[in-house]
Amino acid sequence: MIGVRKMQEITLKRKIYTELQKWKKEYAPEYALFIKGARRVGKTTIAEELGKNEYKSYITINFQSANDTIRDLFVNSLLDLDYFYSVIQIQYGKKLYNRESLIILDEIQLFPLARQALKTLLADGRYDFIETGSLAGIKKKSEKAEILIPSEEYSVEMFPLDFEEFLWAMNDEVTMPIVRNSYESLKPLGTLHRDIFRKFREYMCVGGMPQAVVKYMDSKDFEKVDFAKKEIIELYRNDIKNQEEENKIYVGNILENIPSELSKHEKSSTFKLTHVDKNARYREYSGPLNWLREAMIVNEARNVTDPSPALTLNMDEERFKCYLLDTGLLINLSFGDGSYLDNEFYKAILTDKLHINEGMFVENVVAQCLRSNGHKILFYIEYNEKGKPVMEIDFLIRKDRKVIPIEAKSGKTFAIKSLQKFKAKFTKRVGLQYVLHDGDVKRDGEIIYLPYYMAAIL
Repeated sequence: MIGVRKMQEITLKRKIYTELQKWKKEYAPEYALFIKGARRVGKTTIAEELGKNEYKSYITINFQSANDTIRDLFVNSLLDLDYFYSVIQIQYGKKLYNRESLIILDEIQLFPLARQALKTLLADGRYDFIETGSLAGIKKKSEKAEILIPSEEYSVEMFPLDFEEFLWAMNDEVTMPIVRNSYESLKPLGTLHRDIFRKFREYMCVGGMPQAVVKYMDSKDFEKVDFAKKEIIELYRNDIKNQEEENKIYVGNILENIPSELSKHEKSSTFKLTHVDKNARYREYSGPLNWLREAMIVNEARNVTDPSPALTLNMDEERFKCYLLDTGLLINLSFGDGSYLDNEFYKAILTDKLHINEGMFVENVVAQCLRSNGHKILFYIEYNEKGKPVMEIDFLIRKDRKVIPIEAKSGKTFAIKSLQKFKAKFTKRVGLQYVLHDGDVKRDGEIIYLPYYMAAIL
């Protein structure tokens, strides 16, 4: 069964629901489930859906709004769990049933003491527990307060809707099986390609944040979609201003500069901190970057210095790229506060007329697709003795114990020299090579040309 999420009487199916069912069957009650994800990706909704479907009752404790009585329970009432659970039931007006109820600890990062209490609560074993939130800043908060983080956790990551989930939201359960068949057989899609590509461009514009998708389903009105996305970006900005673990200005600088760094005309452009602040040093920005990564607001990409099937063994920590978690949000972050009617990026994407510096949206959506499929975002740049880049591969993944280089190409004409050099240099390590482009499926020896939307199944 695939998960169901309800927002404003519109149902969204989510793949992660299967992971939640697996946890309930195989790991609860010995382990709590920790759903990690950015704000507004739907963590609470999917947890509550599990509570509705799989339990006799559930209670959600949101630590953004929990009162002092509830917070105090997790600190001073763990020696009397009968009292602990009695107060919770009275406070929330819901009955809990032994081994048939779920307790959701929402926004757990706001109250790490509740996370520490889980060791005692899980040992008791009466009820199952789900935590939702982000890891942003929680490690520093815990260290500062000398809080013990429980080892009894089963963690899953939740992302914005992927392309297939977006299609499901549009009542389309036919397209992705056709796409998978084309990918597996390497047979062109022919006349279907244009229609699927149009749907993928819609996905890029709307993005995968549930609120934006619901607005689009309900109205097909980009003004309402735009408003929903701007609200989410503002929420992230406020979270950055309100956090106290890292330098607020540095964290905000990285976020706000993602569009300009991705849009650089130089092919080999990594994120240059000196563009943010001419005096910036990586050691000063590593903490703020880590905060954004743990908040899952960004998909950070790292440079692999010596590609091998164990891709993460050799990485240059100071050469990185930053992609936004959602391409729909990137469009809004790039355009600022202007009216959606004047947003040139919507027009360029929907009409398939991206200019070279707008190819950043293609690169971002590919990173988003790969991350949703469980890949780390990795790339390769090689420099000559003068520090000039001579070879770059946009993305690297592992498949069948081989390194698979992926190039995402925007525009009608492009070169594949880097792919050829990469294959020649690392022949025994490299399998097939993928070029993602706006055309149909085709094969040229070991180079496979795939339409952008097939990044969703790599």
